[in-house]
Amino acid sequence: MHDVDDKFKSRVIFMILAITAIALAIGLIWIGRVIFLLLFASVIGAVLLTTVSDWLHTRFKIKQGAALGLFILFSLGLVALVIWAQGPNIVEQFADLETELPLAAHSLWTQLQSHQWGQWLIRQSPGAEQVSSGFSFALTRIGGIVVSSATILAGLVIVFSLSIYFSSEPGMYYNVIRRLVPEEHREKLDACSASVAQILRWWVLAKLISMTMVGILISIGLWIVGIPLAGTLGIIAAVMTFIPNVGPLISVIPAALLALAISPTKGLLTLLVFAIVFTLEGYVVTPLLERNIVRLPPAMTLTMQLLLAAVAGPVGVALAAPLAAGILGVLSVLVPVAPEVPVPAPARAAPVRVKRA
Repeated sequence: MHDVDDKFKSRVIFMILAITAIALAIGLIWIGRVIFLLLFASVIGAVLLTTVSDWLHTRFKIKQGAALGLFILFSLGLVALVIWAQGPNIVEQFADLETELPLAAHSLWTQLQSHQWGQWLIRQSPGAEQVSSGFSFALTRIGGIVVSSATILAGLVIVFSLSIYFSSEPGMYYNVIRRLVPEEHREKLDACSASVAQILRWWVLAKLISMTMVGILISIGLWIVGIPLAGTLGIIAAVMTFIPNVGPLISVIPAALLALAISPTKGLLTLLVFAIVFTLEGYVVTPLLERNIVRLPPAMTLTMQLLLAAVAGPVGVALAAPLAAGILGVLSVLVPVAPEVPVPAPARAAPVRVKRA
């Protein structure tokens, strides 16, 4: 009887400690949720660096570390060359954009108020005074969006640095995680890790190609239409392409404001340029590039973006798509593949026959 009591006490103590550990882990993850997402972004960067170094190692028969070092030096040299050649011009264009956006938005608001239909639309909106004051406040905050790019740049530098550390010695970091997993589950962990790495590798490569294509085509299209700061707007569109669903909509706003401030015709042509480019990217380029990866269901990606937006803000929205890809990679290993069947149609109720007396 005494042995039974000791075993029961041991199980209770173990359950209490396990629940406490899980609660502490969840609390730690919640407190540092943005940090964990940045670490995940660093893992994505490490996957990309490892992919390039593996290709250089296989193609030119050089050591893995030397291939990684050459690619990093080449990347830094290319960035330095771009900054040296076009840095002042890019900075000047972004500074002009910070000034022109509030002016364009104010001009658009003035044009709206100068027309009778615009005044009617403002009067019909609930709380017209609040809308006007809120719009005025937004004008003063538009420049801050551009200024906050310095914070984004600092975050990218941190992610890039961690990506270099992770890609230089991936086995060391992975083995630390592997030791924390029970031995009987390590084989499953290896399979999940390989699946996630494969999916993220192709997803990142496909996304980089799409971003480059969008940036070039948007810049050319806006330059043909005659929109100022076309190169800067193309850079914004390229960066926003990394974020599915939400990114293209965000990239349209500054271009549309600048174009509509010039004339309604310019605004319509600008919207047409964005529509053509993102339609081409969404229905031609991306499907061709996604042949080697698991295609992300749009509903799943949007749901993940909404959840992570509530949890971690803009960082969560930016990393929702690759996180969803990683989850699909894990599920492809843990969950057996079921045969695809059509959605069952609702059964029709049998007609009720009424007997006549």
